[in-house]
Amino acid sequence: ERERVLVEWNGARTELPDTPLHELVRQQALRTPDTVAVVCDGDSLTYAELDARANQLARHLMQRGVGAEQFVALALPKSLDAIVSMLAVLKTGAAYLPIDPDYPAERITYMLDDATPALTLTEPVPVAAYAHQPTGEITDAERRVPWSPRHPAYMIYTSGSTGRPKGVIIEHHALATYLHRARTAYTATTGTTLLHSPLAFDLTITALWTPLTNGGTVHLTTLETTTVQPTLIKATPSHLPLLNTLPDTASPSHTLILGGEALHTDHLTTWRQHHPHIQIINAYGPTESTVNITDHHLNTDTDTPGPVPIGRPFANTQAYVLDSALRPVPVGVPGELYLAGEQLARGYHNRAALTAERFTANPHGEPGTRMYRTGDLAHWNHHGHLIYNGRTDHQIKLRGHRIELGEIETALTTQPGVTQATVMLREDHPGDQRLVAYTVANRALWDESGALSTLGRQLPDYMVPSAIVTLDALPLTPNGKLDRKALPAPDYTAKSAGRAPRNPREEILCALY
Repeated sequence: ERERVLVEWNGARTELPDTPLHELVRQQALRTPDTVAVVCDGDSLTYAELDARANQLARHLMQRGVGAEQFVALALPKSLDAIVSMLAVLKTGAAYLPIDPDYPAERITYMLDDATPALTLTEPVPVAAYAHQPTGEITDAERRVPWSPRHPAYMIYTSGSTGRPKGVIIEHHALATYLHRARTAYTATTGTTLLHSPLAFDLTITALWTPLTNGGTVHLTTLETTTVQPTLIKATPSHLPLLNTLPDTASPSHTLILGGEALHTDHLTTWRQHHPHIQIINAYGPTESTVNITDHHLNTDTDTPGPVPIGRPFANTQAYVLDSALRPVPVGVPGELYLAGEQLARGYHNRAALTAERFTANPHGEPGTRMYRTGDLAHWNHHGHLIYNGRTDHQIKLRGHRIELGEIETALTTQPGVTQATVMLREDHPGDQRLVAYTVANRALWDESGALSTLGRQLPDYMVPSAIVTLDALPLTPNGKLDRKALPAPDYTAKSAGRAPRNPREEILCALY
């Protein structure tokens, strides 16, 4: 039994060449120079054009001192120029920091102050500024220091429980490990892939870099506006209702990868009826494990109703389900999920204490190795697959975004008159998940509608509550803890100034929203 459990813990060991992402793109450009690599709004770049422009821009950036162990912030909308800029930063040896330009100004300011980037691009560098640069590949002799697999490749900010987002640093070695596996496992990336998410969402790594190192074509568009049926889409379970309403050509012809949220077989029923032969993969992994670290390929003949497994660890990674003393729990018993192996992040930028708290010594691995405490609850089933059981804290996933409720609560308690605040994810109607905030406040100073506007300037849209309920006091259990079950459902209709739908078309539209 112990040997079987160890097999479940450990992904297979395979040889891992530390080939950097920019080198993989260059190699693909040599193989298929005239193949279209990226398409956006009717414009496109071939592999040869993409690689050449990135080399030129990289030299332009290096002349401004950009290099290893530095960050270049890219507050750019999704575009061909943004993709060239990301690749160019990697070629300099520096790491890119994607920032969604639609984020509130306060959040962007915090991220820039915290990251202290060597350079920030808020608009594309004009091609004329670097067109005179050589198009050949960058060498270590040109870089500030020779390239190393342990240099950062990118940093992504995620929601933080202290009220401030935290930057997760992913090194080239971890990224190469993920891509080494993804290029083989997701064969449909050799076709057409949609990049429909913001660049600051780490779904981008799979939907952008895997195809560009595999000879595929990436379309920068949305699910609603795509005119080309992709072979592969990576999305969240919350995208399934949208896909059900769109033409069949908006869904992939080969592979659908779902991740970012818990997946239940009921979520798939309608979509599967219209796409019975499409491969569906349920992927799992926090940002700290470089996109995904386990996945499960669904099979209509063998999958049972209920929660869909999140699978087994990838090659060169490990997954442990442990009790509070870091001992493995038996099959079928929930415990906290820990991850280890070659895909772990370096840690959190400028957050040494938090890094030490979440990235701990691995008592089940080789000396000197680390494991990441996910805060997720899971258990092994009797087939050796992981089943996700929820969270140990107040972190949630909503429409694929990781949200620390503490960050919203902290923002609320800074509002005038607020003495207490708590936030929860409610599902008062099946499938309709909404963030709801509860406050205790001095009503003479408290302005609920104004508070929502203020939160909208501090937090991304997906973190702004749908409603705020003001109470005289938060309900408590007999032992003095917050009684979440006693928090009342908000009255969404009370503050609506809208009218009722006038015809069946408007009724359908309201139902969709």
